[in-house]
Amino acid sequence: MLQIFLSIGAITLLAIATLSMNRGFEVNDTVMRSSKYAVIATSLASSVIEEAAGKAFDEASTKSLLHSTADLTPSANFGLDGGETKLTRDDFDDYNGFDQNDTVDVGGALNKVVFSTTCRVTYVTLANPDLDAGSTTWFKKISVSITSEVMTDTVRQEMIFSYFRFE
Repeated sequence: MLQIFLSIGAITLLAIATLSMNRGFEVNDTVMRSSKYAVIATSLASSVIEEAAGKAFDEASTKSLLHSTADLTPSANFGLDGGETKLTRDDFDDYNGFDQNDTVDVGGALNKVVFSTTCRVTYVTLANPDLDAGSTTWFKKISVSITSEVMTDTVRQEMIFSYFRFE
């Protein structure tokens, strides 16, 4: 009779250990997937920022040197200029209002995941780069947000782009 109770106890302990291990694997898998999605979202945001930073500071600076902030595009006119498309952007503030969905093959059970990218460009000051300056300055900030149904958080990246002229 004692051997039966010992056997039942051993089987119970084995079952508890197996369930704990399975729960641990599930948590580990969830963390790995979340990390994978965050890395992809971060890469997408970095790509947009790098692309924007490779453009001219302002539409007016594509043709000549600027000498006054009065020559800059007002923030109300940020976005694609007349005749421009997503493929022909030529300056930093053309990314204001940028909205794009990217479908990424992540493998596994979900296979393809959609990431939504949105951008906002504002003028900022060095004294307070977190607030819209409300007027033209030599500093523009791009804020990129990436969301997805599979992520619980939004990935946000920002970069300040400054105009420098060398005469």
